[in-house]
Amino acid sequence: MICCHILKDKDEHQKPRLDVSFFRESYFTERDPVVECPSLEEIFTFLQNVFKVGQFNADNWIVTLVYTNRLLGLTGMSLNPDNWRPVVIGCLVVAQKVWDDTPLSNVDFTILYPEVKPKHINFLENKILIILQYKLNISAWLYAFYYFKLRGICENSSLFTKNPVGAQEMKTLLYNKPKSAPEKRSITLIDLPKQRSRGILS
Repeated sequence: MICCHILKDKDEHQKPRLDVSFFRESYFTERDPVVECPSLEEIFTFLQNVFKVGQFNADNWIVTLVYTNRLLGLTGMSLNPDNWRPVVIGCLVVAQKVWDDTPLSNVDFTILYPEVKPKHINFLENKILIILQYKLNISAWLYAFYYFKLRGICENSSLFTKNPVGAQEMKTLLYNKPKSAPEKRSITLIDLPKQRSRGILS
């Protein structure tokens, strides 16, 4: 879906309703803007490594996608090669704090996304919360809607091989979350795969 947003928006010149220049990666790195459109495989590889190293659950990503779409809808912002990583990582920071019993600290995200510093993660989180007006609730219906949309994508993509859960299993996920308190988790540089190219984890 992120790839579709980037491809759809790259030729459009819609002016955002709000100032969203601070979501650009070049805003934090003070380097030239990223202009090369990422491939589906590059996006998948980046997110897959964030998923594995950060030890996130699949539901974190569904909630992240919901928040990302809300953010785009409220701001009129278009995803592009220079802002998709800050937008997604920022929404993931918020999502895992809302959904996860043992969320990672913001400092940990600088290991997952080394282009930014802790103060940048804090800044992104604060901006996203303000834009979303702290309206972070997601209904079971909306969660299921996004899940089955993503399931349809998985079933038609060679990048995904694991069989998705069915409707009955989805009900279990929605209404029977684990009651045992999980152990705290954190990540280190040892967990991080080597970088293949700028901003893309391999």
